Amino acid sequence: MEFVLIILSYLTVAIIAGASPIYNVMTYGARGDGKTDDTKAFLNAWKAACADPRNPYFVVTGKGGKIYLLSKIIFEGPCRSSLKFLISGGLVAPNRVWTNQIDTWIVFKNIPTITVLGNGLIDGKGSIWWDCLSKNQCRNAPYIMEFMGCDYLRVKNLNLKDSPGKHLVVYKSDYAALSGLKITSPEDSPNTDGILISDSQHGTISYSTIGVGDDCIAIGPRSYDINVSHITCGPGHGISIGSLGKNGVEDNVEGIHISNSHIFNTLTGIRIKTWQGGAGHAKSISYENINFTSVKAGVIVIDQYYCPELNCPNKTGNVAISEVSYLGLQGSSVSDVAIKLACSSSMPCRDITMSEVSFTPQQANIRLQSYCINAQGSASGHVTPQTPCLKH
Repeated sequence: MEFVLIILSYLTVAIIAGASPIYNVMTYGARGDGKTDDTKAFLNAWKAACADPRNPYFVVTGKGGKIYLLSKIIFEGPCRSSLKFLISGGLVAPNRVWTNQIDTWIVFKNIPTITVLGNGLIDGKGSIWWDCLSKNQCRNAPYIMEFMGCDYLRVKNLNLKDSPGKHLVVYKSDYAALSGLKITSPEDSPNTDGILISDSQHGTISYSTIGVGDDCIAIGPRSYDINVSHITCGPGHGISIGSLGKNGVEDNVEGIHISNSHIFNTLTGIRIKTWQGGAGHAKSISYENINFTSVKAGVIVIDQYYCPELNCPNKTGNVAISEVSYLGLQGSSVSDVAIKLACSSSMPCRDITMSEVSFTPQQANIRLQSYCINAQGSASGHVTPQTPCLKH
């Protein structure tokens, strides 16, 4: 209710000021009945709003329980001024398999300073795709939403569910800020990452709740200065950096800070994953003040032998991992191996530090341990289970 009032306040101010016009999709012929394809109406409204130099509002009204069926749609810029894209009505994808390519349902492209916000439900209708993938009838499943080339992007309070693939992707968009998001899909839905950010700098992800079938948040190649905080993650695969270096490419990630979050009922907790044979580096990475509950396969994981298909050939070389710190982490582990640092013999992990790290077994009859190979660094304060490769 509070957020609806905020939207109404925005619109009231815009109307009174007379400076920020409103482009309502209903005015351009949208039906909002959940059955009629409203893509053309949305594009017509977008064309008009994008051409307006007066900082307009693009409005997807939810009045009367409106739900808008959209086919694949691209909102493309650059636009003549900053826009606010307000979603209070629901958006729903076609309930059919509509592509076999790597694709995205809703794309925002080359639109600097856009703000996308709202409390409407964005439903990717993923279940038909998950069934198709499980039967090997589909090779790929599309993402719900992607932002490409949208510097100074703001995304607030969106509610995304049941993506066929990844839910929200930020690509080549510097100074992006994502907050107040709710992203959900079943725990067994394949490759349904919550948020993927890559090729982007100076970004923030905060105050969001994510429960999906893959990584809650994945930080991909060529990402620098990314801050993640106040995230509730679970179920899923935790918060990951990577994977990096696939097919021998050079990938660099630097200045990643993850803090003040809760991760529960996930496969792994916090993970850095790289492929054998890759190049580049992942460095200056910190994890601070994170609580974990019932993590199944490693709370802290560095995996330089990442191979999800379990049939990868051994290769020399890897992405160099260094300057990784873990401070103030606590919680419970289902597996007896709570800390796993599996680093490459050709490219050992360096400058790994842990302080005030304490994990307990989910079951009383399990004794926690760590696994550590080719990792170098130090531990201080209380660290449980002990990690022998780190000097105390």
